[in-house]
Order: sequence, then C-alpha cells, then structure tokens
Amino acid sequence: MRLRVALALITSLMALYVGAAAYVLHFEIGRFLFLRTGIVLDSVAEQTMLIPGVSGNGLLLRRYGTANAGCILFFPGQHGGIAEYERTLFPSYVAQGVAVFALAYPGQDGAPGHAELNEVQSLTKQALGFLRQSCAPNKTVLVGRSLGAMLAAYTAGAAQPAGLLLEGAAPSLSSAINARLRSRWYLLPLAQLPVSRLLAHDYSLSEALAYNTALPIVIFQGTLDEQTPIEALRAEGALPLRARLVAVVGGTHSNTYILSMKAHVEAVLSMLRRERT
Repeated sequence: MRLRVALALITSLMALYVGAAAYVLHFEIGRFLFLRTGIVLDSVAEQTMLIPGVSGNGLLLRRYGTANAGCILFFPGQHGGIAEYERTLFPSYVAQGVAVFALAYPGQDGAPGHAELNEVQSLTKQALGFLRQSCAPNKTVLVGRSLGAMLAAYTAGAAQPAGLLLEGAAPSLSSAINARLRSRWYLLPLAQLPVSRLLAHDYSLSEALAYNTALPIVIFQGTLDEQTPIEALRAEGALPLRARLVAVVGGTHSNTYILSMKAHVEAVLSMLRRERT
C-alpha cells in the first residue's frame, strides 16, 4: 500500500514537472532566454544611446571607435557581458578602423526593463536607424554570438548588411534548448519533450536566411562547444549552402571567439571590402 502511494506521488510529481516545463516552453521561453545582469561600470564606450520600448523596457546601443573602414553591429549572447568584450574583442575591430555598435538587451548591462524576444527584435530594427548615421548598410556587418547569432540572422533581412558573421550559433532555438536539457542530469527527462512543437515559434537560421540569397555568411564554431555542437550545424538543411562554416579546433562555447579573433576580424574586413554586384 505504501509503495503504491509512493509510486502515485512520484508519478504526479513527474507529471507536474513535465507539464510545467511544457508551459514554460510554449508561453514563457522569452523570459528565460535573456538573463538579467548588472550595470557596466567604467565603460569605455564613446557614445551610449537608449532606444526606448514599452513598459519601461529599453535597448542600449554603445559605440566604440571611428568608422573609417565600416561598422559592425554586435549582438551578445544571453548573458550580455559587454564589459568583457570591451577588453577582448572590440579593440581588435577599432584598431582596424571599424566602429563597433554593441547592443545591450533590456535588463542587461545597464539597459532598463526585462527582455522579451519579439520586443528585442523590434528595438534592434530601431537601433539600425542610429547606426546608419555612421555607416551605410553596405558598410555594415552584423556579428552575433550564441543567442545573439540568431537575433543577428533575423535582423539581416531588415538591415541588408554587407555580411553576417556568427559564432557559437545553434541552427534553431529548439536545438539549443535540447542541448541544454541533455547537459544536466536533472533536465534529462525533459529532453524527451517535442520541444520544436511546444515552442510558439521555433526560430532557425535556415528560416532567417532563406531570403538573403546573396548575403555572405561566415560561422565560427568551436569543436568542443557542448552548448551549440558543431555537428548540429553540419546537418543537412541546417545552413544555407552559401554559408561558410569554420571549425575552431579546441574552441568551447566561451572561448571560440578568443581563439579565432584574428580570423574573426579578417572575415569582417573582407565583407566590408566586397563590392556588391
């Protein structure tokens, strides 16, 4: 009798656990995609602009350097971390005469409010207006890391940039979520859920890039990246045929951009020099 009660209790708890996860995936996934972070102290940005949204939400756009060779619009991942990029990545661009315009999503790196995926996409399109005061679309490359890679890919349609450079990218939102679920023992039961069908919309690189048939695309992916495995990008249909996938040997989800920084910048410069036909 006690065993039967215990089994019934465990079954009920498991059903509640799975049901709650299904609810979050369908209705609340946006709140889990962007993690809240603190403000940026002692930023070296030369200009900071606020793009206001609704209900107190806002996007920050920070500028670094002068656009002698062109511009990049930088999309960070779900943890933000602009202060780290100010120390590592951005100086490499500025040294080459490329102005960096870096986004901070609502609730991150000093931007007010909390991020919702649809609103972030809308605010990003507004930020393009500020960027175009410094660089024309054919002198702008979109650069996205991790979650920012997907945002950059979808923004490319509105921006019509000179090129798109991604790093630590997942081919779809569902593939990134599945990789996360498989990476933790306590989340493994949820890996059996039909994640792609539970999501209100399963964003994907193939969908985002389907209409930009002439857009140069380069993707740097670490061979040891467990959060967004390179094998997922090699699957048939995951990427447009014109996309160039660069395997960064020994790169993880955290350090691939560090290991590939020289090639990273050279790829952007090549896109900025390219003449459109």
